Amino acid sequence: MDKILNLGCGNRLIENAVNHDLHRHREEIDIAWDLNDMPWPWDDESFEFIAARAVLEHLRINLLESVGECWRILKPGGKLYMKLPLWNHPNTYMDPTHYWKFSILAPTIFDPSTEYGSQYSFYTPQKWNIIKGPRANKAKSSLHVTMEVIK
Repeated sequence: MDKILNLGCGNRLIENAVNHDLHRHREEIDIAWDLNDMPWPWDDESFEFIAARAVLEHLRINLLESVGECWRILKPGGKLYMKLPLWNHPNTYMDPTHYWKFSILAPTIFDPSTEYGSQYSFYTPQKWNIIKGPRANKAKSSLHVTMEVIK
């Protein structure tokens, strides 16, 4: 069975995963940790899959830093699924806890095979393959992308 980390799970728990949130507001939350405090409390190459749904935009650290930590704790070939708010949707600005808003192409900076990723590959040494997305949801309020670690 894959070892899964569910970052910032809120009430969206994943069965048989390590469910994380800022506070232990439910007994099913395994780890309470402020993701702004780096390094994160997991060892290198601990997980095969990370779900980061509507969590990374709430961090003071930027996307390069948070995705870099995901890269560190994922095994080679591990996958990261992210749901991030699109910059041009009104709901993105209604939430005062959002530090970051994203263009649909923002995640492509991590994939050196994309135009953006090849042009700005010097921003991060951690590389990824985008295997699904990035794409907008139906409401065009968020983007979804799945990336695979290149190590």
